[in-house]
Amino acid sequence: MNIIQFATRYNRLILFGFALTFFSSFGQTFLVSLFVPGFLDSFGISYAYFGSLYSAATLGSAFILAWAGAWIDRVPLKKFALAVTAGYVAALWTTALSVWIWMLFLGLLGIRLFGQGLFGHTAHTTMARYFVTMRGRALSLSNLGFSFGEAILPITVTALIGVVGWRLSLGTISLFVLLLLPVLIIFTLGRDPMEYAEEGIRDTDGKSGSEPGQQWRRRLVLRDPRFYLLLPAAIAAPFLLTGFFLYQTQLAGFRGWDMEIMATSFIAFALSKSGASLLSGSLIDRFTACRLYPFFLIPLLFGLFALISFSDPSTVFIYMFLAGISMGAAFNITTSLYAELYGTANLGAIRSMMTMFMVISTAVSPVLFGLLLDAGHSFEIIIKGALVFVTISIFLAIFIFREARKTTS
Repeated sequence: MNIIQFATRYNRLILFGFALTFFSSFGQTFLVSLFVPGFLDSFGISYAYFGSLYSAATLGSAFILAWAGAWIDRVPLKKFALAVTAGYVAALWTTALSVWIWMLFLGLLGIRLFGQGLFGHTAHTTMARYFVTMRGRALSLSNLGFSFGEAILPITVTALIGVVGWRLSLGTISLFVLLLLPVLIIFTLGRDPMEYAEEGIRDTDGKSGSEPGQQWRRRLVLRDPRFYLLLPAAIAAPFLLTGFFLYQTQLAGFRGWDMEIMATSFIAFALSKSGASLLSGSLIDRFTACRLYPFFLIPLLFGLFALISFSDPSTVFIYMFLAGISMGAAFNITTSLYAELYGTANLGAIRSMMTMFMVISTAVSPVLFGLLLDAGHSFEIIIKGALVFVTISIFLAIFIFREARKTTS
């Protein structure tokens, strides 16, 4: 079954996952950043103040996510998705109507928790739980919602803010989510989402699936040595790329590149990310995530090596293209790996814990990069440190490969 036939056959759950990842865009930094000038002007705060506020909201959402994300294991999927949508709309309205800093903080906390965190978490957990032999393809297709949002929403939201301002724009977005997403959730999940799952697991409870082996609980995962071997690779790409993207102006200055070239290079990133997401899904179904895990960071490693070795402007396209490959494969491979190693009965709790660590890393990297730059270190030190971190992560992932083969063989 090719990927088009697969998408047609399982169109309801694929559309559900795609819709959630697409609508999560309004909680992602690339869209929140468009509202920052309005926040600064309305509240009379500085960039540094807002940065601290945003980091605090992101960290807060990460810790809440570890608790809230586990409820997907205990609450019917439709109710859980509708509850997340309601929280998301409430957060958008709180931000739009905020007149005090504490209201803005609560709004940002909710947008990051429900948008960036729980929407993606719900989509990925659903794909991993309701598909087994075709899990990779399901994840890759649902993740296209991220790329679709990145492609069309920045220019749309920018135009909307220019016409009606940031407050009415957030209100309009909330109405868009409220009117469309609940309808999609109810339609795609029907009476029971298990009716639309992969045939091999339709006669199960929808949690344990057809996969053999122990169904791990979160506290047991924390005692598993493999967890601490896989963690560095799981957070490496989002941790490093958040810092590199946030300080792209300093990176361009270090290499003597124009910012126009840096901005254009994101096209290469988006294209390779989408392609890698689709390709990695098929590879997971063929080889398993356990066997692929040590290799998905290798493109990023070569991209960083190119960044430190060459200064020609064309290098930025090579770096961004290779980074996009690793980032595109990361979500598919890591989510599938958790299901393969620890089962799907408590996947929501396990994956929410992993997402917490990932979100914390994306909040730490801007601070760490900023401290290094403020201390007078050049970007060369940061790139070399990133090379070391990725190399160690790949080396640790090899042990996962060797251990996991015993489980999956």
